[in-house]
Amino acid sequence: MKINLEGGVLEITPNALKKIVYLATLESYGAVGIGTQTFFEKIFGGEKGIKVEEDEDSTINVDLYIEVEYGVNIREVARNIIDNVTHKLRTLANCEKVKVNVHVVGMR
Repeated sequence: MKINLEGGVLEITPNALKKIVYLATLESYGAVGIGTQTFFEKIFGGEKGIKVEEDEDSTINVDLYIEVEYGVNIREVARNIIDNVTHKLRTLANCEKVKVNVHVVGMR
């Protein structure tokens, strides 16, 4: 993602966006941890469950695979995470269009 400034161009890498999403997710109520996308990734290791992509129209698409705390309202936790991640990406990374999908893969 590139942002044009007065003195030049600022490029924000996907890893930096993933870190912002990770921290915003763990700040949210009810989220215990980041899960993995598939069973094989859980066994053999691999990337954690955060996927950040940018479309042609500068929309940032975020897919989160999370584990939630037992006994919480999953819908409220997901809504809280979506709001928090969207807010952080808009304020810290200056992302105009953000789309966040939350996938619950487990409970603890």
